[in-house]
Amino acid sequence: MLGVPVADAQTDAAPPASVSLPQKAVCPPQATMPSHDHLKELLKAAKDRGFLWKITKDGHASWLYGTMHIAQSDWMIPGPLTRDALRHSTTVAVELITSDPKTMELLRRPADPARLQHMIKTGRKAKLDAIGKTMCVPVEKLANIPVSIEATALLGLEGRADGLYPDYGIDAVLQGIAKATHKQLIALETAETQVALLTGKTQSEEDMVVDSAIKALSSATARKDLSIIATMWSESDLTKLNHYRDWCKCVGTAAEKLHTKAMLDDRNSLMAQKIEQLHQSGQSIFVAVGALHMSGPTGLPSLLRKAGYDVQQLVPAATPL
Repeated sequence: MLGVPVADAQTDAAPPASVSLPQKAVCPPQATMPSHDHLKELLKAAKDRGFLWKITKDGHASWLYGTMHIAQSDWMIPGPLTRDALRHSTTVAVELITSDPKTMELLRRPADPARLQHMIKTGRKAKLDAIGKTMCVPVEKLANIPVSIEATALLGLEGRADGLYPDYGIDAVLQGIAKATHKQLIALETAETQVALLTGKTQSEEDMVVDSAIKALSSATARKDLSIIATMWSESDLTKLNHYRDWCKCVGTAAEKLHTKAMLDDRNSLMAQKIEQLHQSGQSIFVAVGALHMSGPTGLPSLLRKAGYDVQQLVPAATPL
C-alpha cells in the first residue's frame, strides 16, 4: 500500500467549503487484460522496473521487491532480473492476498454506523460521492463501507486518465505468477490491520484522511502525485524514493507525521520481523510490497541490513564505488 496523502488536511467538523468539484464526467476507458499474443509481446519487451534487492543470511538468499499497486498494462510482466529472483524463491510474501475471499470480505465490511452517520451529517460522504460520480465510479456500490476506504479507492482510480489502473497492479500480477508456479503465497499483514490504519483510531483521524482526499481529488493533486510516484517506479529512481519525505508533502504537520509513521515506519518494523522469521525458517522469500516500504533509513532494506543481512541492490543496478 502506498498510503493516503494527508497534506493540508482539515480537522474541522466539516470538509473545506471552498473545494470546487468538476462538473462534467469524462469517463476513462475500461481496463482490458492483454490477449495471449499481446502477453507474448510484453514478455519479450519486459524490462526490470521498480526496486529489487537480494538479501543473504545464514547461507541462503531472499529478495525484496518494491511494487506499484496501480500500474500501466505494459508494466505487468516482470523484467528478467525480477523473474530470475522469483524463479529462485520458494515463497512469495505480499501485504495481503487479494484473491482470498475472506480478505476481500473484511476489506468490504460495513462502516461503523456512528462514524458513517458523522460523515453523512458533516457532508463529507456527499462531497466524496459527487467526486466519484464525476470519475464514472458507481458510488452506490460504496454506500456502506467506511468513507475513508471509499476515499482511498477513489484516489487509486484517479490515475486512469494516464493509463494507471489498479487492475494492472504489480502485486496482483506477482500473486498470479506465484499461484501459477505453485509457490507458497504468504500475507505479511491482515485485512483487519489495513482497515484499522485507513479508518484511524479516532473520528478526527478519519476526518483528516477524507478531507485530504477530497482536496486532492478536486484539485488534480491526486493525479499529479500518482504520476510522480508511477514515473519514479517505472524508472527505478531510487534517489527519489529514498527522499520521499522531502517531496511528498505528507509530513508538514504533527498529525501528518504520525499518519505517515503509522502507514510506513510502524508497518515496516512488523514486516521486517515476519520476513526474518520466514527467512530463518529456511525459506527463500520473494517479498513484494509497495515501493514506499523500501524508502530511506526506515525502509525494509535498511532494517534488514541492520539485522545482519547482506543487502545487494539489483534494480536499479548499484553504482560502482
